[in-house]
Amino acid sequence: MTIIKRLRLSYAAMLMIPIILTIIAGGLISSISVSDENYKILKQRNLSKELLNLNQQASWIVNRQILDNPDSFMEVSYIEKIQREIGIKNAGLIVRKDNTILHVPDFLENKEEQIRLMPFKSTTMDEMKPLNRQEDIIYVRLQDFYFSDQSEGSVYLVFDTIPLRKEFSQLQSSLIIFAILIMMSTNGILTLLVYRSIMKPLGELKHASNAIKEGNYDYRIQNVFKDEFGEVISSFEAMREQLKESLQIQHQYEENRKILLTHISHDLKTPITSIKGYIEGIKDGVADTPEKMKKYIDTIYRKAKDMNELIDDLFLFSKLDLQKYSFDFRVLDIVHYMKDIVEELQFDLQKKGIVLDLEHPMKELTVMGDGNNLRRVITNIIDNSIKYAGHDQIRIFINIKEMTDQVLIEIRDNGKGISKEAQPFVFDEFYRADPSRNMNTYGSGLGLSIIKKIIEEHGGEIWMESELNHGTSIFFTLRKAAKEEVI
Repeated sequence: MTIIKRLRLSYAAMLMIPIILTIIAGGLISSISVSDENYKILKQRNLSKELLNLNQQASWIVNRQILDNPDSFMEVSYIEKIQREIGIKNAGLIVRKDNTILHVPDFLENKEEQIRLMPFKSTTMDEMKPLNRQEDIIYVRLQDFYFSDQSEGSVYLVFDTIPLRKEFSQLQSSLIIFAILIMMSTNGILTLLVYRSIMKPLGELKHASNAIKEGNYDYRIQNVFKDEFGEVISSFEAMREQLKESLQIQHQYEENRKILLTHISHDLKTPITSIKGYIEGIKDGVADTPEKMKKYIDTIYRKAKDMNELIDDLFLFSKLDLQKYSFDFRVLDIVHYMKDIVEELQFDLQKKGIVLDLEHPMKELTVMGDGNNLRRVITNIIDNSIKYAGHDQIRIFINIKEMTDQVLIEIRDNGKGISKEAQPFVFDEFYRADPSRNMNTYGSGLGLSIIKKIIEEHGGEIWMESELNHGTSIFFTLRKAAKEEVI
């Protein structure tokens, strides 16, 4: 459930639950705290109607007795019996004989002077109304009659509203207090539930943030939330994974940098040491013949050239690694392009007895490529095939194949091959499948790393397949040029 829906339901519950509970509690409280007689009146919600019903009930009892024995109204015991039949504590009878009040209810004792009754058989407008209210006391004339001695008699039903009003006031106060308590309790409970539903994921996020702050990038939040917090936690987890991966890459980069510096130091130190040794030999007069002098100078030149190539490769690798190298992508007919390169290379390779063959489709295949850098890729792979051939009968085959959206180029040799264990690392910088660093196989160790980055910048892939003593094949792909690019 979303947070906004949760808040809306909480708001609705805060309104409805107190109302419902207050209604239920009101009925229970009134039935318990209010007397039975007054509860009936409150339940009817119509005091006049209830008193009229009481008036009819009392009139029937009084009229029956007046006909049978009017003098019984002078007996206190009989009047109390009638009051018990009426059944309301704060209601009673007033009996008047001539101008003398013979009986009043208990709640009117010592208050006879406050009683205001209508004259015997009066025909005032008040008599037309069933109720004649004086302050908090309601008087209802039931009947005027004559006693046996022909004296005038009157019977009034009197109702004291003070207990009813007091009980109603107490009930009202109780309901208000109870309603406030219900509202406070409901609000507190719902607020606590919503608070806990919000604070729990916030607590998880806080704990995870502190874990990351302390360097623990493996702490994972169990995302069981189906609301906005679930989305935030998912984003947080994605951020944590990316941060962890970035740190791992950074760590690996630092390790690679250290390895790079180590290899650079080693690969620069080796030729420098050789150059220094040969120069000292010349200074000491060891090269005392023209032949020795030429050999020393050629060696110094070759070592200096190797150093220059290493520095160039390092500079190119650094620019490719930092993505600061600019490519000049153009539409190339890869078949025609490869024919030109093979024709150019064959002139020198044939002198060394190296066979270079090209197989290609008999049609034009256009790709997007940087001609100079693709040449670097081809010549580097061929140089490696020659360098690590292991024998004199070297054969190199280049095969161009058309695919759906790409062109696949294979460069295969008949060399000594590379072991399965070494193949996953051949495209790593400074890696050599042959760890020996002799003069015949000297190189920067960056060649395959550089061509891998060049092919990847072309949007292609490069991989190797090799088997010991059966040669090596290097494959790479180039993206076909779209029709609009060809135009």
